[in-house]
Amino acid sequence: MGSHQKLDQAVTEITGQYDLLDSLAHLIRRGHFFSESMYTSNLGTFDITSRQMVLLIAIGQNPGASQKAVGEMVALDVNTVSDTLRRMERKGLILRETSKLDARTICLRVTEKGFRQMQAMQPALQSYNEALQDRLTEEEAVQLKRLIRKMLQLEVTAPAA
Repeated sequence: MGSHQKLDQAVTEITGQYDLLDSLAHLIRRGHFFSESMYTSNLGTFDITSRQMVLLIAIGQNPGASQKAVGEMVALDVNTVSDTLRRMERKGLILRETSKLDARTICLRVTEKGFRQMQAMQPALQSYNEALQDRLTEEEAVQLKRLIRKMLQLEVTAPAA
């Protein structure tokens, strides 16, 4: 047996014990790629990434919130949030302004253009969320969301469907 064959056999023995379709890490990664692909299919014509959309929603729900707080709400690191918000500001979707209480703090607001963008995207965003759940029953979708929130230790104050 040649050296490549021995190595191949050893690698096969190790990896043969690993079932990718039973690996939570692998399934979550694939789920993320599936979600991003569905986002592009449903919302790709709007020139706004899924991260930008999540940030736009978080800012809309929390007008005047700090850049740091919004980043924490959506679980993005400081550098990613800062870069993404800069791009969103250049597109005219948000306004970043220095806090009147603390000059070190940047506060965020959705602009009129950002609001119009959100209005235009509503039907497609609804279709996107429906498409993600299309292969699940309503009960399965509720259970999946509940289990993901549990895994991520996210508290929900009101029942979420």
